[in-house]
Amino acid sequence: MAWNMSDYEPVADRITRFWEKYPAGRIHTEIVLINEQQVVVKASIWRDIAEPLASTIDFAQETIGSTNINKGSFLENCATSAIGRALADLGFSPKGKRPSLEEMSKAWLKDAEAAHEVKDLAGLRTVYKQAIAGKADTDTLAQIAKLAEELKAE
Repeated sequence: MAWNMSDYEPVADRITRFWEKYPAGRIHTEIVLINEQQVVVKASIWRDIAEPLASTIDFAQETIGSTNINKGSFLENCATSAIGRALADLGFSPKGKRPSLEEMSKAWLKDAEAAHEVKDLAGLRTVYKQAIAGKADTDTLAQIAKLAEELKAE
């Protein structure tokens, strides 16, 4: 599946727009589950801190060590995803695209890792070409290329 990364935006941009629209709002995250394998983070967002109930609540899950990012920053990555999802619930997503740029980058990497796992170099090349066509960020492209180099070396 080809995605155009320019259709998505970083969570930081969504947060900035949220604060511009709701300066008295509140964004709160909490760890729901953490163990040796995964972390789940809950993000709650209030349009106004005086509201008794959150305007929206959403969750994200990350598998620890599943990507280069998740080897050292799994919690931060998960919290960012949860906030991005919750902000999308409130309409802070461009062009009707719910996932954030960070979530779409993870999708490229999952496809690449699946091809790497079954030693499918042609599949990795296809994912890489799709990522280029979809305007994936340089870090994502580098991680896909690294997986391909590992297969070539075997």
